[in-house]
Amino acid sequence: MKLHQIILVVCGVLMAAVCLGAGWFLFSAMLAKSAAASERNEKYDELRGIYNAKVFPSKENIVRVSEDQKVLEAWLVTASNVVHKGDLQVDQKTPTGFKQALQTTVRKLSAQPGAINGKVVAAGFNFGFDKYLGSSDSLPASEHVERLNQQLTIIELLCKELYAANILSLATVTRETFDEVGADQKPQEETGGRRSKRNANKPSAQSVPSPLAAGGKQNEFFTKQRFTFEFNARPPAFIDALNRLAAMDLFVVVAETEFRKTDDVLGKRAAAKQKKAGVKEDAAVVDPATLTHIERIVTDPELEPPVSVKLDIDVYSFNGV
Repeated sequence: MKLHQIILVVCGVLMAAVCLGAGWFLFSAMLAKSAAASERNEKYDELRGIYNAKVFPSKENIVRVSEDQKVLEAWLVTASNVVHKGDLQVDQKTPTGFKQALQTTVRKLSAQPGAINGKVVAAGFNFGFDKYLGSSDSLPASEHVERLNQQLTIIELLCKELYAANILSLATVTRETFDEVGADQKPQEETGGRRSKRNANKPSAQSVPSPLAAGGKQNEFFTKQRFTFEFNARPPAFIDALNRLAAMDLFVVVAETEFRKTDDVLGKRAAAKQKKAGVKEDAAVVDPATLTHIERIVTDPELEPPVSVKLDIDVYSFNGV
């Protein structure tokens, strides 16, 4: 075969290969274009379906929302029953009727056995109502009777729980003295803000003026009143008192707690033993490993001194729940 024929054959082969490659790329491009066009049409149809669809939710969503609504309503009913379980049932009273109920309640609470001359409270203890008992024979204003009656009932219930925990003595009971706000504010304005000292020396001290005359701190859903109790109790009785307050049907929250030991019996006993044995204070420290089991005791529940406790207790009443 001649040379020019060979060259023509090679060129033909190369041309055929180029044509096949170009055809392949053209075919691939057409397939990609067709796939893109198909995807575009699907998205367009989907978008058009969204725009043309009804504005109401689907049946599945309606069923789901209805089920959630039933669950929420049941939860609200349960929660409302729980918070209203401790609602106070207080009878309506006149000022004279309240005074009689107050005297009866104070006598009953004062009869509880305890560590102060055989009673839990000292003589003349008025449980926060010094304004209406003792040397005072005043009657409450008619508009204050309802809340005073509520406070009396709450204090009685709280005292019963403390008594059931076997506290040793009750030192003070403090309530929100909303019934004295009007009387106290006038002297403060006239004397440049000095506080009245009318009740400063009373042992059951009970003056914590409340900013609201209608019902303590409150909002649309609840009313909160604060009471303060100071008492002496053994450590187990103190713990039992906290547990009892937490378990009350009345919605009670212990907001603040302060407590401290009133004595150190074990320390005094050890000091007395050292003094009796003639041990000097600067004597060498004894290795605890050399002591007997009884000598290594550092605490004794039977000898633990009472603790002086102060509890700030918030009592809630729910109105809009």
